[in-house]
Amino acid sequence: MTALNPSGRAAHALQAGSRPLLTALAECEARQRALFSNATVGIALADVQGRLLEVNEAYARMLGYTAQELQGMSIAELTHPEDESLETDYLAAIARGERDSYQIEKRYLHRSGREVWGELAVSGQRDERGRLVQLIGVVTDITGRKQEQAHLRLMGEVFRQVGEAILVSDQDNRIVMVNQAFTALTGYRPEEVMGRNPSLLSAGQTPREVYQKMWAALRERGHWQGEIWDRRKDGAVYPKLLSIALLKDDRGRLTHHIAWFTDITEHKEAENRIRYLALHDTLTGLPNRLCLQERLGQALLAAHRRQEMLGVILIDLDRFKLINDSLGHHLGDALLVQTGARLQAAVRNDDVVARLGGDEFVVVVTGAATMEVVLSVAGKLLETLRQPYQIEGQVLHATPSMGISFYPEDGKDADTLMRNADAAMYHAKSQGRNGLQCFDPALNAAATERFILESNLPRALAQGEFVLHYQAQIDGQSGCLMGVEALVRWLDPERGLVPPDRFISVAEETGLIVPLGAWVLEEACRQRQAWHRQGLPAFRVAVNLSVLQLRQADFPGQVARLLERHGLTAADLELEITESAAMGNPLETIEMLNKIKAMGISMAIDDFGTGYSSLAYLKLLPIDSLKLDRSFVKDIETSQDDAVICSATIALAHALGLSVVAEGVETAAQEHYLLRQGCDYLQGYLFSKPLTATELERLLGSLDARLCLRSAADRRQH
Repeated sequence: MTALNPSGRAAHALQAGSRPLLTALAECEARQRALFSNATVGIALADVQGRLLEVNEAYARMLGYTAQELQGMSIAELTHPEDESLETDYLAAIARGERDSYQIEKRYLHRSGREVWGELAVSGQRDERGRLVQLIGVVTDITGRKQEQAHLRLMGEVFRQVGEAILVSDQDNRIVMVNQAFTALTGYRPEEVMGRNPSLLSAGQTPREVYQKMWAALRERGHWQGEIWDRRKDGAVYPKLLSIALLKDDRGRLTHHIAWFTDITEHKEAENRIRYLALHDTLTGLPNRLCLQERLGQALLAAHRRQEMLGVILIDLDRFKLINDSLGHHLGDALLVQTGARLQAAVRNDDVVARLGGDEFVVVVTGAATMEVVLSVAGKLLETLRQPYQIEGQVLHATPSMGISFYPEDGKDADTLMRNADAAMYHAKSQGRNGLQCFDPALNAAATERFILESNLPRALAQGEFVLHYQAQIDGQSGCLMGVEALVRWLDPERGLVPPDRFISVAEETGLIVPLGAWVLEEACRQRQAWHRQGLPAFRVAVNLSVLQLRQADFPGQVARLLERHGLTAADLELEITESAAMGNPLETIEMLNKIKAMGISMAIDDFGTGYSSLAYLKLLPIDSLKLDRSFVKDIETSQDDAVICSATIALAHALGLSVVAEGVETAAQEHYLLRQGCDYLQGYLFSKPLTATELERLLGSLDARLCLRSAADRRQH
């Protein structure tokens, strides 16, 4: 350590002087050396060019070198590049003698490359003539302090800039600090709330028990989060999500409360919207099935508590699927919206109106003293839904079928009441629709049967459980076979042969009639071609159509492709449509039937006399024959009215240039009467029951090709 060595004259004096003085100087130098080496701060000696002459261990450790490695290195090499210029002016001032020292904070570069912050004090040493000979630097590592300061600055900036409002209160819950977000959210400036209790923000709408739970949680766990209602400075009330944590000192004593919160108005609105959507039908805005369950459950509790009656009315729009499929879903949706509005307008304030889905609605009549109250509401609903609907310039008729169950007579829980109302509604449909029925326990069996049918029909279609039977149609004059009617049967593996009157209506309402009808057409054409190949006499196959099949725009094309695929002509096929289906939308039906008729295919109106035909439209239909319904033929011998209807129908058909097929002919007397009236064709058990394809082949094969079925029937009679 050059700076600590005695000067030349001092050494000479020591040699000439007293020995005790030399000893004292040596001891002093030893102490200085010890202080230099063992100092906890870094000490460095450098020449005037800034090259290190000597450093102590603390300096070397601070920078990651050994003391020997640092000797000869430039101070600039150890200084962060951004701080190199910090000392330039100070060093120049010392060199000029304008100052003896300076003190700065600067960054060094550790051997590993990381930054080391140092608090540096530098002083210059001069010789006897005042010339600067070396520099002494003392450095304290302040990296930890700098990091802490940076952390505090960051926390302060976070506190100021964070989007959540922050409030800090002391141990007595007096506000001592708030951030900018607090002011932006509440409208209060810091000076307006300092020293005040945070309760000044309360809107007075949060239940007392919420605050009780909050303080209990803070005492037990030291933190709490929940939703409360506050009021801004301008008086606006808003919901907020509040979090609170307690700060304690080393001895566990409470020092501060820290609260941070956000306005959750949009969140609550979205939450309410989601809940609304979850509980309401998006089309009509009515409560949906889930909401109905809640409200019906509440209504049942109230009815039980008050010893009142309650009515559940299940409503289904008749033939809605037909309207929806034929006129378009947008008109169907508009019809449902109007239906919901009519129901709401017709009930009392405390009653519940809900949409289950599709065209099914429910009305819950609450607070009823007697059944008559429920029936009165039901009657009003029936009348209002019977009225025509005006939608986009069109007049639509959609009558309701309604089923009613009563609490407590028909059930004491929601599921039972709904199930029984459903059974009553289907009974109303089976009674001709456009009416209402109250629940009868005997309806349960029918409802169960219908549910089984609905569940099993898709499987039956997919697994090929349907078969066709064929019933002969004979020429009234010659008695010879002129055709057969294809009749679909369901061969259920569990219930055996299911007749069509039990599943066709279900297939119509579920839409399965379209794929089922397509299969019937396909199978009938396939079988007709098979009979051709077997050399059986030429006769046509009559197939019943659903109105839903006719609503398919490409139906004529489907039929044409079917005939071509099976090598048949138009004469091999006759298509039948019921009278009521034809009159459902007569103009559209006429257009579709004209397309089919143009292909050369015969057309027939089935079940004539049971519907509501308009003769004005009937004469426009491109049909070839009418089929007289079996209900008129059955009592032709005993009922003068039925006999007149049969003769009038035959006369009407002939006047329109149509032939007549009488269905359900079972006795010779019926046959003779019909023939006397000029009926063209006969069909019924008198000649043949519906047979499988094999049975029909066997029957025809047992007769001479020129022999008539009626002759066989005559032989059976005798």
